[in-house]
Amino acid sequence: MPRKKKVSLPAQGDAFAVPLNDGRYSVCRVLLDAGSEPAKQWKSECVLVACSAWIGSEIPNADDPALRPILHLTHHSWSGKREVLWISDSVPDGFIPIGSIPPTPEEKEIESASFGGWPSMAIQPLAQWRWDNDRSSVLAEDEIKEKEEVQKRQGTRQVRGEYLANITLEELRNRLFFPRWDEYPPKKAIRASRRIMSNTVQQLIDLGLAAPESDRMAILQDCIERFNAIDCEMEHFIETVEREDICEEFEAIVHACGLCAHVDLADQWRDW
Repeated sequence: MPRKKKVSLPAQGDAFAVPLNDGRYSVCRVLLDAGSEPAKQWKSECVLVACSAWIGSEIPNADDPALRPILHLTHHSWSGKREVLWISDSVPDGFIPIGSIPPTPEEKEIESASFGGWPSMAIQPLAQWRWDNDRSSVLAEDEIKEKEEVQKRQGTRQVRGEYLANITLEELRNRLFFPRWDEYPPKKAIRASRRIMSNTVQQLIDLGLAAPESDRMAILQDCIERFNAIDCEMEHFIETVEREDICEEFEAIVHACGLCAHVDLADQWRDW
């Protein structure tokens, strides 16, 4: 197994020219280093980095006063937030050291609860510049992206609908439920969850599709109540991703046993 690369964080005042996608440069600089008192409140070592409002065609000198103003974001839904982030990764190789821009006493007092990464220092200044100087093109591009996203979602819903319309209990009997679960939840929870789903499918097969709806519904309710129980027993491992995965797999069982007219059944019984 390869060894994890050691993180090397910059010092207070360190400044870097940041290449932008259009060939120009912006600048970012460290306001607080990992040894500062505000940095110690976080679980991992990190530095507070400010993005400059400056953009230029050449790599600048650190003593240029135009580099000091901090970028305020107003593009799209932003409402003037300063681009000041806590970052816990090493500076990317493409960032160019330009010297030191010591923070002012006022800048050392800037508070931020935002965490992010170095790529934001390249993305946001160009996004803001384009919003200020070429907004019509930005809005046109956004409209195209939104249409593409709508088409993608429609395609996904169509594929999902076809899957649900054709899935059978026999097919689900051979399914490995929750294939994406690996490092989380804990192995014990994964095994228990898969067992609940497999047992539910087998109970419905044994019962038969001709059984009264109330009998099939009782098995489905028991499935969700078993998830309620193991979630309590195993320190509430069901978080957002797990909840969505359980509901998605459960929906397939609902359709396969002939109760597709009932929507969001899991929501009626789940405690998570």
